[in-house]
Amino acid sequence: RLDFCLQTTLMLHILSQMILLFGVVMVGFFSTKWGFWKPDMNKKMSHFVLNVSCPMLIISSVMGEGLEFSTEEIVRLMWVAVVNYAIIFPLSYAVSGVWRQRDADMSGQLRFMTAFGNVTFVGFPATAAIFGERALFYAAVLTIPFNLLMYTIGEVSIAGGKARNAIQLKRVLSPCVLAAFITVVLALAKVHTPHLVAQFFHLAGDMTIPVALIIVGSTLASMPKRAMLGSRFAYAVSLVRLIVVPLIVYGVLRLLPIDAFTMQVAVVLSGMPIGVNGVMFCLKFNKDERLMAQSIFLSTALSMLSIPVLAMLLR
Repeated sequence: RLDFCLQTTLMLHILSQMILLFGVVMVGFFSTKWGFWKPDMNKKMSHFVLNVSCPMLIISSVMGEGLEFSTEEIVRLMWVAVVNYAIIFPLSYAVSGVWRQRDADMSGQLRFMTAFGNVTFVGFPATAAIFGERALFYAAVLTIPFNLLMYTIGEVSIAGGKARNAIQLKRVLSPCVLAAFITVVLALAKVHTPHLVAQFFHLAGDMTIPVALIIVGSTLASMPKRAMLGSRFAYAVSLVRLIVVPLIVYGVLRLLPIDAFTMQVAVVLSGMPIGVNGVMFCLKFNKDERLMAQSIFLSTALSMLSIPVLAMLLR
């Protein structure tokens, strides 16, 4: 009976946190519908989040009392990060191979949708809400390969024949990636930052979560109603991204000598909705972005249910 009560309490906590996150998404949705937040603000605020507030949020994850990390812990996280993407990328090619598409562009988009989740705008807020502040550092290290791969393999998957022009070093080494490397250095060197400096980074970095969720809501509000309903393909690929991918990652990581907390954070991060960069890449290379937009909307909406269920099963 005690175990049932604890499980129920945990489930209610996770659900309440996801409801809070979804509530902020709805703030962005209705603010755009009612004209308080203009759609053209999304691009500017995305640049702000990706280049300013999110890097500060990542760095702040190693600042504060009780947030010390051992060398062994950091090495383990980096090893898990490599293993995690070593599972996901072959899986994305396997999915596109089994799920045969007549259109080569669709196969590339399918690989992108399978491999790349929305780790910045949904992943960081979700892991922080479910697992606490310490999980932000874990998420930062575990997603170091994310941008390195998204702006190489991911962009090339959508670019197709224009692959030679796709890879840009300055985008691979984005502020979020550089911030993740800085956090590793600070953690390894066990640097104790002054209290005022830590407060500054926490205050500025904490803007990331509400602004990122508002952007998600505003993006959804800007989609036509027909696009929001999606297609059978969009529903199916959302199921793969939210359920199949994290379950396979969980199955493999469970066979390895990894502590429960690291595995839980890694698996939940692998179950994020489809990354919003997919639409930007489609527009950049003049590909049809409608199906990508439908899949992003559906996976984002369904993730409000799948993420807490996944977290609960792991716990």
